Amino acid sequence: MGEPEPIPAEAYDRDYFLAECEGHEEYERTGGAVLPPRLEIALAYAGPLAGLRILDVGCGRGELVRYGAEHGAVVVGLDYAPAALSLARAILPERGGHLLSANVQALPLADDTFDLAFAFDLVEHLHPPELGGMLREVRRVLKPGGRILIHTMPNLWYYRYGYPAYRLIQRLRGRRLPADPRDRSRRVHVNIQSTRMLARSLRRAGLEARAWLRNTQDFSQEPSPALRRLYAALATVYPLAWIFCNDLFALGAKPAADSASVPPPPGVQAR
Repeated sequence: MGEPEPIPAEAYDRDYFLAECEGHEEYERTGGAVLPPRLEIALAYAGPLAGLRILDVGCGRGELVRYGAEHGAVVVGLDYAPAALSLARAILPERGGHLLSANVQALPLADDTFDLAFAFDLVEHLHPPELGGMLREVRRVLKPGGRILIHTMPNLWYYRYGYPAYRLIQRLRGRRLPADPRDRSRRVHVNIQSTRMLARSLRRAGLEARAWLRNTQDFSQEPSPALRRLYAALATVYPLAWIFCNDLFALGAKPAADSASVPPPPGVQAR
């Protein structure tokens, strides 16, 4: 058997970005000026952006490209979906930032160019060989000591153990959910990760790595306040969070001569 076929770019059309992809409400209401919580939390791990050269891999609607440019960074946003680049252009005029159409496994960029790379909500859309190729390419274009910050969801352990419990609760309330949670979307999640898997992929690409869980969900879609509190507790209290937290973060660093390891972001314990 050969390698799996990449998801075609046409699968990511305007309807996907403006109806299914998280944060579309903020994008349409504010033109990308207000970020969804998951992006705000992720950016807090990045630290100050002013003066940095940043690559946003899989830039989608372009919110991070706009944000970085408005905070003093030189930002290149890259995607292969025409719909994504069209939506990103709509919020970037006169705001700085650069957009490229390219394959993440063959970045049309010079070696040792960027201080920081973002790969937010991209990993789950890449088959394992594609993920490895993307990380190797990002390592190539990062400067020595440069970093890649990743957010991905869902959490593999949630899919295996947490979702069946959530599905049972919903069934008792009269709501039937599919046995496979991917049936709730377009089945574009082809590479569901755990923290250990994500850190291992970074290390195989030659990057020093740390990975951790951090809940970004407010469960506002749940009408019951009691259940909102329950789900929030399950997603934040360990060891239950390993099963019920659905947000994974990782930080990788290209080794530098004076850097033996990548320090953990503030508030994150090494694993």
